[in-house]
Amino acid sequence: MRFYTHIASGILFYVIFAYLINLNIAIFGIFVVGMISVFPDLVDKLNFKHRTIGHSLIWLIPFVIIGFLNFGVGFALLIGFLSHIFMDIMTWNGCPLLYPFSKVNFVALNKRNRVKTGTAKERAIFIFILFMLVPTILFSTGIVSVSNNSGLHNTIFATGEASGVPLNNHNREDITNEHINLNFQINSNTNKNITVLKDSDNETSFIIKDL
Repeated sequence: MRFYTHIASGILFYVIFAYLINLNIAIFGIFVVGMISVFPDLVDKLNFKHRTIGHSLIWLIPFVIIGFLNFGVGFALLIGFLSHIFMDIMTWNGCPLLYPFSKVNFVALNKRNRVKTGTAKERAIFIFILFMLVPTILFSTGIVSVSNNSGLHNTIFATGEASGVPLNNHNREDITNEHINLNFQINSNTNKNITVLKDSDNETSFIIKDL
């Protein structure tokens, strides 16, 4: 498949699996995935052959070793490389996964469903990946939430610790020496700044984060 299809699919798989294992999605990780997703083709071009050593699973060995040294980088390398292999075994030629021990090409689909590089079928796959990529990134990074918690809810109330009666039923003098319990529902994806006006008309600000 074309390089842009490999890059898009690599990033999509990276975002999905990083979200599933609760790994922070970093710009650097996306950059590594984008680079390694075209790595097999670059290696084979340097070798002046099509789909040989660059598409071999032997590359998993150094990538796993890197993962033990730096999990984030190793994870990005593995996802980018495996996504390239996964997409290529859907094509007509497949991949020699066991090269140089075996030159047999592995394919995942029957001839009727295989994808030919550069055709309308590949372009349709690329467009589908893009449509999947945008909402996946927005959801997994918390930019868009499927919950109904959008910022601070309208239901905010306070009670005196001693009486448990809502503050709007207290006189100002009655709550001077009482502890106040504030109950909020706050979107955890953004920090909130809350300002409290004291009896002395001085304002005290609190920043709530990482709830």
